[in-house]
Amino acid sequence: MREHRPGNCAASVVFDSYIICCWSLTAFRVLPSTSDMLLRPKLPGTHRPCIARSKTSRRYQNVTATASVQVADAQTYAWAGSDEFSSLDDRKDLPPLPLPPIQTRKRIVLVRHGQSTWNAEGRIQGSSNFSGLTAKGTAQAETTRDMLSGDNFESLYVSPLTRATQTADIITQGRQLTTKTLPVLREIDLYSFQGLLKSEGKSRFGDEYIMWQKQAEAFTIDQHAPVRELWYRASLAWQEMLAAPERCALVVAHNAVNQALIGSALGLTARYFRRLLQSNAATSVLDFQPGPTEASPPRVTLDRLNQSPGRPYASDAGGRPPCGRLILVRHAATDADSKGLILGSRDEPLSGLGSVQGGKVAELLLDMKVHSIVTSPARRCLSTAQLIGQLQVEAARLGSPVAAASRSAKPPRVIVMPELRNLDVGMWEGHSTKLVADRGGLPAVAAAAAASVAGPAVSVDDPAFTPGLEDLGEFWCRTEAAWNRLLDAVDHNGGSNVVVVCHAATAAALASHCLSLGPEGLPLMRFDAGGVSIIDFPDGAVAGAGVLRCLNYTAHLGRWAVPITRDDLDMVCGIDGCF
Repeated sequence: MREHRPGNCAASVVFDSYIICCWSLTAFRVLPSTSDMLLRPKLPGTHRPCIARSKTSRRYQNVTATASVQVADAQTYAWAGSDEFSSLDDRKDLPPLPLPPIQTRKRIVLVRHGQSTWNAEGRIQGSSNFSGLTAKGTAQAETTRDMLSGDNFESLYVSPLTRATQTADIITQGRQLTTKTLPVLREIDLYSFQGLLKSEGKSRFGDEYIMWQKQAEAFTIDQHAPVRELWYRASLAWQEMLAAPERCALVVAHNAVNQALIGSALGLTARYFRRLLQSNAATSVLDFQPGPTEASPPRVTLDRLNQSPGRPYASDAGGRPPCGRLILVRHAATDADSKGLILGSRDEPLSGLGSVQGGKVAELLLDMKVHSIVTSPARRCLSTAQLIGQLQVEAARLGSPVAAASRSAKPPRVIVMPELRNLDVGMWEGHSTKLVADRGGLPAVAAAAAASVAGPAVSVDDPAFTPGLEDLGEFWCRTEAAWNRLLDAVDHNGGSNVVVVCHAATAAALASHCLSLGPEGLPLMRFDAGGVSIIDFPDGAVAGAGVLRCLNYTAHLGRWAVPITRDDLDMVCGIDGCF
């Protein structure tokens, strides 16, 4: 492993490769002023060492009417054994239903409601309906509305709870959308926990509350299993939303149910609850493509996760405080990006646009103390890493509050890790993504290898054979080695913030290792040029589980996002091909 300092990195490199997840979509329009709209975070404190590493749907019309805002004192509320949703009979501890087949591509944009009064109080809301938006929550929803202003939605699905309907009203102001209120989109049912302050939940329920915090998928209360019931209920929502004719829909709901929607769509079980963070008014995007047969479930890609109206790592962005972080950065743009080429193992520097994007990434991370930067040896990755490191150096030199509050004002080390080089794409190197699509996409052997690393060898006469394509099993093993070294780096000195600059396929592999997925997880996630993904480790990196704070966050790029927004569902490329 070779080490370099900012401003003194070697100009020549050995290995490199290019993005495979070359999606032509983005989550939503990022206005030129988006970076100015970001809500400023509170001043970060000293880095703390860690000891441990249209209309309402007819079916639900009556329910919606009874679920209007209720004015009540929280102290008078108590779970009575049933509520207005009990008659729906959707509180079942059953496995999620499989996604229904679809005939056309679809995009679903999920938004969590803005901060509510009970969020601000630290009170457990569940599916109760006694809170509305705070002034801060209204401002968050307005920012999200502006960020989504250029996107075209055909329909709106919204939870019946007031905090969600208020958020939806703000975001859809001026739009004419077919609107359906779906009670299955209500927040998780927490029964006797609802209405309690979190401190009261711990004192009154003891072991049950600890189970809710530590092992939520196994948690039971009032003879219910809330998280497992939620995963089943989310699958009911997918049955209705994916069966609708609209290709692009907006969904405004809640923290836990949005996690369940994402998890159940990606095939993740209820044990992933709390590992897919949802901040107030944040946006997550899922793309669905028809399966190989008319009866097959759709292919699903997480375009981005938790694109929040404020900085994704701000202290008020939700989630447990981390003992360390990995910040995955896909290298900024090159000329090949604008030409739609697959570079493979070719080396290419940043374009002028890429230099601007790299500076925007560095600016986003300016309020975070970065301890080290680990990069692929590719020039475009090294240049992006240097831009981040140089701005950290300038911040320390100028006496930024973050540098002053940290234990050390030393600039971050920039370290080259060869294992982070990208998947070699063999004969597809240098070809356009359109040509790859016309030829049937990256060979089926890659998809087969993703499902089973130890698959049968492909004959040179097989149409799936691609000369020079890196064996996916070898790619998986070397990225696993990189992942383990990165975990050690995060745990260094009781918890460190480590930036990793790499390629889309490599970032997808690292995120899959985080979630304990196999190579089949590679096509599930998208990473755009200059996109930032953050993995938190509340219980330490080696000993604990990683939490995806955000994935493919691009709001910081403003007008320099590529493309800014293009609602193009006709050309979608993933790790296993273009379709």
